[in-house]
Amino acid sequence: MTARRRWRRGGPLAVAAGLAALVLTLGVLVPLLQHRANQPDPPDQTSQPDQPDGTSQPDSGGGPPPAGPPPTAAGGDRTTNPSGIALPSGDLPGWRQIFVDDFDGTELSDDWFAYSGQPDGDPGGWFDPGHVSVGAGMLTIGGWREASRDNIYVTGGVSNRRAVTRSYGRYDIRFRMDQGTGIAYALLLWPGDNVYPPEIDIAEDNGKGRDRMYGVLHPVTGDRIGHDVGGDFTRWHTAGLEWTPDRLVYTLDGEPWATITGDQVPDEPMALALQSQAWYCGHTWEACPDETTPDVVNLQIDWVAIYAPD
Repeated sequence: MTARRRWRRGGPLAVAAGLAALVLTLGVLVPLLQHRANQPDPPDQTSQPDQPDGTSQPDSGGGPPPAGPPPTAAGGDRTTNPSGIALPSGDLPGWRQIFVDDFDGTELSDDWFAYSGQPDGDPGGWFDPGHVSVGAGMLTIGGWREASRDNIYVTGGVSNRRAVTRSYGRYDIRFRMDQGTGIAYALLLWPGDNVYPPEIDIAEDNGKGRDRMYGVLHPVTGDRIGHDVGGDFTRWHTAGLEWTPDRLVYTLDGEPWATITGDQVPDEPMALALQSQAWYCGHTWEACPDETTPDVVNLQIDWVAIYAPD
């Protein structure tokens, strides 16, 4: 994994950026990434049974706990249905439901694991399992400054590779993201063998505002293919993807908004990852935190539903 990539603006979304090598972090083999956190292999659950991800959790540096969504973003009973839209139940035409999680508990289930370490090429970011929490009916990935990490914004990420790794499917993710310059989010599919490329970004942004969402394919060969759509993503929305042979259909709140077709669409098994990330200043596409960035910036997930083609 030596390719490196960057975003470039001006006309269509263009190629660039990259990934780097594997490193050992907190006793877990953690591959590092340029644009998002490569997921470590699921850790040995017998080593530390008290930790859902099997790793030790670094000192949080006295940072505040994740905050709840602002009143304008809620829309339902926050303890049972924070987003105002219930978790889908049952099959859909052409799709068989195989996995759901409404995060209706107090800790991350064993279907997920949190990863940790510094994203490759990004000294402004760090991933810490201590920034991942479950409560009030949702998963929260919180970003706040850590004194133990030179006061940078530390965030987190999770993968459900141990539960669902497959070729083709439908993915629906009910999410929102706090406003916060320099803290980006990514909801994506990552290769089950942990080798990039490919990568399918279901929804992401660059931390410059929550008024635009991007859907991007990073194929095994050829240039990346990307589209974007407007909206207020500080409010709850359902980002979706229908992945079938040679075809990706991106959806927003159940409505298609972009389609990618052709033999660049991956056919290998992939798994879902949900994460946020702070960026260093001077990057070509991503913003970095500034004086306007709140003390706490949360990515919140109300529920996830995954389907197999019927």
